[in-house]
Amino acid sequence: MKTLRLWTLAAALSVSIVAPARAATDIAAEYTIYLGGFLFASGTFHARLDGDSYNLKALLTTAGLPRAFYEATFDLSSEGDLAGTAVHPRLYRSVSSEWDHPAKTMRLDYDAQGMPRITATPPIRPGELEVMPYQQLSTQDPISAVLVPVAASAHPCDRVIPVFDGKRRYDLKLSYAKTMMMTPHGLGRTLEVVACNIRYVAVAPIEKRKFTEMLRRNDSMTVWLAPFDEGRVYMPVRLLLRTPLGGAVVELANVSERTVIPEISDELRYRLPQPRPRS
Repeated sequence: MKTLRLWTLAAALSVSIVAPARAATDIAAEYTIYLGGFLFASGTFHARLDGDSYNLKALLTTAGLPRAFYEATFDLSSEGDLAGTAVHPRLYRSVSSEWDHPAKTMRLDYDAQGMPRITATPPIRPGELEVMPYQQLSTQDPISAVLVPVAASAHPCDRVIPVFDGKRRYDLKLSYAKTMMMTPHGLGRTLEVVACNIRYVAVAPIEKRKFTEMLRRNDSMTVWLAPFDEGRVYMPVRLLLRTPLGGAVVELANVSERTVIPEISDELRYRLPQPRPRS
């Protein structure tokens, strides 16, 4: 994590020295989603990485010609903590709306052991949730799953990301494919990105819908991950997969990364001796 270190000579100046202020990292990105070669949706993503905590927000809407026939918006957010290579969500919210139908909301509040408490509108009917409590334990929400923290010089692949979205439980199994250079739009510098193959593994419920079945059989899903926050975390810059309607490509359209230096409160500022008034 970027750190602002302020050093001084306390003995000479009689200064109270405080702990160094830690800088946060803000990442703002814009994505486009093409389905069968046509623009289908667009989205924005914002991440604030502050020490070991994170705050994520994403907004996805249909776009292009499909929006004239299917208007939908998905507003998602997640906050939690990073611990080494692990992601521990504390809160996940999802609000989805389609045409003039009432909005649907999903909220997951995680306890200290990583067990989510579900609050949904409309409420989940008795027997509707087919995911057992033990299957929900120590999972990530769909938004925090885009964060891939790494340790030291390790690469982000060769891991399993357990995901629970409030209704479905599945694993995303990542394996290393290749490494290449890429210059994301808006970042102004070339990054070494890592391509990972993705295997979708349904845990519960085992759905028989065509798209879910295709994901389960799909062996050609690939995500390209780029390093951010000085290489501490990786995030997607490109995703390629097949759907019943054709190939889908999620592409990074624009991205920016900046360091945010927190303000030091009056109580934590250096207190220098006040000059004596001249006689």
